[in-house]
Parts: sequence; C-alpha cells; structure tokens
Amino acid sequence: MNHTLRPKPRSRSGLVRAGFFLALPALGGVAFAQTNPPAASSGDVTTLSPFSVSTEKDSGYRASNSISGTRTNTPIKDIPVNIQVFTKDFSDDLLITNQVDLEAYSASLVNGGADHHSDNVIQQAYNAFLFRGFVQNWGLRDGIREYDPIDTQGLARVEVVKGPVGALYGLSYPGGIMNNISKDVDFRKNFTSIRLTGQSEGEYRAALDANYSGVAAGGKVGVRFNAVNSKTQDEREHSKGAIRFTQVNVNWQPTPTTELKFMQELGYREKPNGLSYFSRGETDAAGVSRGNSADIPLQITHPEIPWEWNWSNGRNMRSLETKLYRGSINQKIGEQVNVTAYVQFSDRLQIDGNGWDANGSGGGDSWEAGGGWIIDPVTKKETIQSGYSYRDWGNSMHSYGATAVYKVEFAQVKNTFAFGANVWSEKFLSRSSLPTTQNYLIYDVKAGIPIGTPQTPPTNLSPVTTGNGYTHESNSNDYYFANWTMSAIENRLKLNLGINRTNLKLVQWANGQAPTPNTTTQSKDSPLIGVMFDITKEISVFAVRATSLFPTTDKNSFGVQMPPVVGKSYEAGVKVELMNGKISGTVSYYQITQSGGDQNNPTANNLNTQRFDAMTQAQRDITFPGKLRSDLLGDLVPGGEAESKGFETDLIFQPTREWQILFSYAHNDQKTTKALAASNVGITNSGHITNQYSILTKYSFTEGEAKGAFVGLGLVSAGKALQDYQGAVKRYNPSTFNAEVFGGYHYKLLGYNTVVQLNVKNLTKQNDFAGWRATGSTALATQRYTVPTAIRYALTVGLDF
Repeated sequence: MNHTLRPKPRSRSGLVRAGFFLALPALGGVAFAQTNPPAASSGDVTTLSPFSVSTEKDSGYRASNSISGTRTNTPIKDIPVNIQVFTKDFSDDLLITNQVDLEAYSASLVNGGADHHSDNVIQQAYNAFLFRGFVQNWGLRDGIREYDPIDTQGLARVEVVKGPVGALYGLSYPGGIMNNISKDVDFRKNFTSIRLTGQSEGEYRAALDANYSGVAAGGKVGVRFNAVNSKTQDEREHSKGAIRFTQVNVNWQPTPTTELKFMQELGYREKPNGLSYFSRGETDAAGVSRGNSADIPLQITHPEIPWEWNWSNGRNMRSLETKLYRGSINQKIGEQVNVTAYVQFSDRLQIDGNGWDANGSGGGDSWEAGGGWIIDPVTKKETIQSGYSYRDWGNSMHSYGATAVYKVEFAQVKNTFAFGANVWSEKFLSRSSLPTTQNYLIYDVKAGIPIGTPQTPPTNLSPVTTGNGYTHESNSNDYYFANWTMSAIENRLKLNLGINRTNLKLVQWANGQAPTPNTTTQSKDSPLIGVMFDITKEISVFAVRATSLFPTTDKNSFGVQMPPVVGKSYEAGVKVELMNGKISGTVSYYQITQSGGDQNNPTANNLNTQRFDAMTQAQRDITFPGKLRSDLLGDLVPGGEAESKGFETDLIFQPTREWQILFSYAHNDQKTTKALAASNVGITNSGHITNQYSILTKYSFTEGEAKGAFVGLGLVSAGKALQDYQGAVKRYNPSTFNAEVFGGYHYKLLGYNTVVQLNVKNLTKQNDFAGWRATGSTALATQRYTVPTAIRYALTVGLDF
C-alpha cells in the first residue's frame, strides 16, 4: 500500500485524453456492411412479435407500450398496473451506464447502499435496495431472474412494474420488479453508433452498437453487436477499475411467421476493495468505550489525512464475471396464435476479496483477516493491520420456458389469453481461504509507510465454515401461469385476470459438512385482478389486487435460512393522456402487506457476539476496537408481517415537440406490524425514505441558429434516510439534494451524424456521510460526519452512420 497523506490532485485530462482510442481494439475486429435491409414484398410482411416491445414509438422519455405489465406487447394506458419506463434516451442523456443507477429518478426506489463516487457497480447493495419500502435484491432480465447489474449498452429500456405481480412472473417482490429489456436485432435499418467518453477524474469509456440485416437462406438474417471497454476511476486513491462487456444478437426469419434468436453476452467488471473509511468507537481518556454508539472516522482524529485516503491498496479487486447464452423461437400460427419458447444458460463468479485487506472498522465477517485501525492500549501507537483473505460466490444457472398467446374477438369484446410455464434452477458454490491472524501487514498511520513485512499469503481454498453463507446450494423454482386481458364497451373497459402456480425448492448444505442438506419447499397460487375504465378518452381509472412470492436467500449470521417472502396488495389510481398525449402518466395509492422473509432484531445475539464472548480482552481490543458487546448485537429473525402504503405520481409533460419534462414523486410509510420479538413491532426497514421526488427536463433546438443543440437539467431530492435503531431511537442520514446538467450538439462531420455532449454531475456538491459524531459523553451519537464531494464532468463524442 502506498498510502500518502497528501491530497490527490484532480486531473481533468480524462476529458481529452487520447486514451479513448486505446479502448477501440477491444471493440474492433468487426466490420458491418452499410447496405439497407431488403424491402419486403407484398406477401412477405413480418409482423412484430407480441413477445417483443418496439422502442420505435418511444418519444424521448415517453414510452407508449410495455412488455412487463401483461407479458405481451400492450399499450401502457390499457394496463391496470402502475408501470414506469426508462427509455434509452433517458440513460443516454444522463450518461447512466447501469440499470441500478436509474433508481434516483424513480421515487418509488431507494438505493441505500449506492457508491455515489462511482458508476462501476459490482453488485447491487445487498438488502439496501428498497422498492416501495420493502427490500429487493434481484430483478428480471427479459422476464427471467437476474442477479447482477447490467450495462445499459446492452439494454433497450428498463420497465418498472410496481406492486406484487407474481401472477405475471411467478417470483416477484412485494414492492415490484425491474424488468431489464435487452437490445435486439433491428430489421428496419442498418446502423453503427460509436460513443467515446472521458471523465474529469481520468475515467474513460468506449462503446459500440452496430446492427446489420440482409437476406440469407431464403429468409432475413440480422446481427447486432454491442461492446464496452471502460477504465473507471474516481477521486478516491487506488480507485482504478475496469468494465468490459460484449453482447451479440443473431436473428433469423426463415419465413414471415417464424423467427429464431440467439444472444450471447460476456461481462467483466472490477473495482478495488477498501474504498471506504477507517473508524473507531469513542473512548474516554483511559481508553474505555463510552458506549454511545459513536463511530469516529480516521480523518476526524487525524485532520491531516484527506478523505480521499482509504484502506485500499488498489490490487485487492472485487470483481464480477458473467456469461449468458440464450436461444429462443417465436412462431406465429394463423392470425390469432403466437408461441415463443426459450432456453438460457448463465454463469457468474463474484470475487469479494482476493488479497491483502484491512477491512475498515475491524471485526467483519469471518473470512476477512484484516484488523483495521488499531491503537495499542499501552503505547498508543496507531497502525493499520491487513490480512490476506479470499472469498468468492459462484452461480451456475439454467432456465427454460414457453408462452402462448391467443387473440380472439367475441361480439365486440377483444380477448387476449396468455399462458405458459417456466423453470429456473441454480447451483451455488462459495469458497474462501482460512484467514489467520498471523498474516498481517502493518502500516504506521502517522508515517504512512510500512513498518512490517507480509508473510507468504495462504493458497488454500476451503469451504466456508462460518458466517452468513453456505458452501453449496441447489435452488430451483417452476411456475405455470395463465393471463386473460379483455376490452369491451368500445375499448373503454379493460379487465386483466391472472393466476400463477409457483413451486420453490431450496437445498442448502449447512457449513459445507452436513451429510443431509437443509431443504425448504413452498408452493403458492398468486392471483392478479385488475380493472380499468376510460372515463374519457384522456382519463382512466384503475384498480388492481395482486400477490407475490419470492424465496429469500437471507440467512442469519449462524447460517439459518429465513422463510420466503409473500406479498399482497391493493392499488387504485388514475392514468392520463391529456392534451393529445402531451401530459401522460399515473397517479396511484397502494397498500401492501408482506409476510415471511426476515427482520433485523437489534437485540439478538449473533456470530460476532459469540466470537466476542470467546475472546480475551486483548483479542477484543484488536478485533472489535472501541466496541462493547452491546454495540455488536443484532441479527436476522423470521419476518412476521409488515405493511407499506403510500402515494405515487409519475408524469411526463411534453408541452412542445422540443421540450419534455419528467416528474416522479413518492410518499411511503413502511413498518412492521407483527413480529416474534415485540420490540420489532413498529420498526421500519433500514434505508427507508418517506418522501422523494425527481425532475428531469430537456429542451432540443430544432430550428434557427441553434438547430441541433440540446440542454437538460436533473434534480433529485430525498428526505432523511433511516440508518439504524439504537434501542427506541432512530438514527438517520440527513436529507439530500442533487443536481446535474447536460447539453450537446448534433451536427454533420464529413457527412456523418456526430454528437458532442457534456454532462456535469453533483452540481450541489452533496455531502457523503460517514461514522457517527462523537458526543464527548455517554449520550447517544445521532449525528453523522459529512464527507465533501466534488463536481464531476464528462465529455462524450459520438458518431452515427
């Protein structure tokens, strides 16, 4: 570790560096002939599959159709479910590179574990992502369960379906689902799009999207290739990471009624461990803990150390490697029936630690070896202790399924029936090294230089024997669904009825040693009833009753499996398409009940309290510096019942062809209503925010001297965020307000469509928060320390042909 105590100079060279072109070889090797697709003959017209959603009708930030609300391509205004869509224009304008970061502009979502310094997301923060107040850890990819962040280069859009919709997808969380829609071959046009981006901290990104279609073997063949190569970096020391992503889509239409599809996707991303802060509890002059739950960052005790300094060495990378292969067939049978079937294989390997690690505040879970910030109780010498450790999480998954759609009209009543089945399974394996307290690398805090020498790192990979995770799991689910949508009375009345039968099986080998696995099974029928009525051509009212089931993978610190999560909801609202569609959106009120799952019991003993009890005081001073046993209490317990209710508004206003405004607001109340521990009744999930809103506006100049230019402004406001409970006292992060601007210019360069775009993020220099402010007494610490942040700039150059 080369920890210096000098602030890192902020380089702006990333805006112009020639390093853009270093990324091109990784994207290269592919040439696309720029010929127009063949025109279809009068008898060879290909109709869009009801299982695909076209982005062609998307107008800026406004999407007219959704695939997620009914499993078929349906106008959003005709679906009695609350749906919010993020279009490709949205992510491009805000330079959002993964779907997790979209949450800021959906007021129903809270990403409580977001790293606001970086857009290189290795894993969505576990148990810190809230959807309508409830925890959500996984999403969907084209309707199939998905664990990991997805680069937006491979996405056409993201659809947010709110509320428990188990009848549609078998597995869903009570708050709703995010369905990430992949890009597909476009048979209507050939194109190549290149984007090169440099950011003010030295980060750069190169992206390519190329589409070609033609005639082969008597039918239409199309290929689409997307790729990204990015070197990530932010203002923190040792923060250099990387993102690599490729996606290949190949489609073949041998006849106008048959389409075969294949998609391959490879991804890799890495970012150093340890980009956080060292901290310790507050002690008195004798070194005895004050027991006030204060948590003091190293930079507060040592103001000479800048906030950019951290416990990373830049070499112990947290990484994620993903592979996905999918084949599917769409078949049209006559004029009324469409059938689709797919098979998918995917693998992921997430490495959470692979090297010397100082683990920040000491303790940590059992696979980490670092002791963190240590103060010798006798000499008062301060050191940073690192240990060598390794931990990974690997999943090998496969899924397959089929869906059929039948459309028929009886006596001016239009009916669409969708039914099918899906199977998903995974094999999970986790490995770790056995940490040893002798593998320490010691640094002197004040001198900033090593005062010890590392021993040879261990090479063994052995089963996880303790901590929050098992070595081996084999999990599966299958579900069978039927859905009926009906429209009558000149399409003014719409009805949506769905039913889903889901079977879960979770098999876990406790501690990697038990000869007989722990097996959890559960089956559930999840109905959905939705109705919508058009009061006028512009205003519709809707109501929906829905349920859901989702298997939690949560275990307490001793490895005990928590039960599945069941959700039930009622929701009613209004959908509008006013002024010929210039104002569109949804306003609704909902009430959701969740049972099962888990809750945090702040007074429960856990693995750390067990370890604490088995240690000598000297060992406690090293492993849990400045902590009392009461500071370590808290663990997961079965969930009981919780309630979430609230009011939401999502509107898009396009007063003119050039100007668009997106507005999202949510008010949410969430609390536990039933629990095994009486102390849990009334508590709210960590990270919860009661009120949030966001505004995004963009103006494009279409005539005059400024023709081709565009400017935009984004504002995001969030109320105070619950962090934890100390007894009956709630502790919060303060409210936040973020602003960003963007602008650009479209023009012709040597006959090619070219764009230059500037994004300026964090205009408000919104502080981060760390630790809990010392009180100087036994009074409870309730205020956070603030960490200054910087404005970030990014310049993008694009070429389209």
